[in-house]
Amino acid sequence: MNKQQAIDTANQYLGLLLSDFPASLKMITDDFVWENFLPSHVPFGGRYEGAAGLQQYFEQLQENWVIGELEYLSFIFDPETQVLAATGIEKNGQAISTGRACDMAFTWEFRFNSNGLLSYLREYNDTASIGAAFDA
Repeated sequence: MNKQQAIDTANQYLGLLLSDFPASLKMITDDFVWENFLPSHVPFGGRYEGAAGLQQYFEQLQENWVIGELEYLSFIFDPETQVLAATGIEKNGQAISTGRACDMAFTWEFRFNSNGLLSYLREYNDTASIGAAFDA
């Protein structure tokens, strides 16, 4: 896999998560892990394992957060380890419970196995921004 293939695969996967969840599962390994550690009062942070964990994460996310526009700023890919890092900003993401919106900087780490399937996704989000959106 090269850098452009990794970017295309990550974009396709993220698109399917929101439009065709069952199809997105065909793009991940059985032991897939998604991590997004957030302040304790944000109701969807944590570690989610496998298809069931991923479904739980997205149910919690959709109940609590309106996903804003994702603007990617840069991509770094290591062909030896098959790791893609994507930096960007989520614009106007909104906490449903408070109605507050924020622009949140992020770096996401995508890991691929030798067959091009996603095995791991880690979100490194601006926790101060998302935490403030959920502050009572």
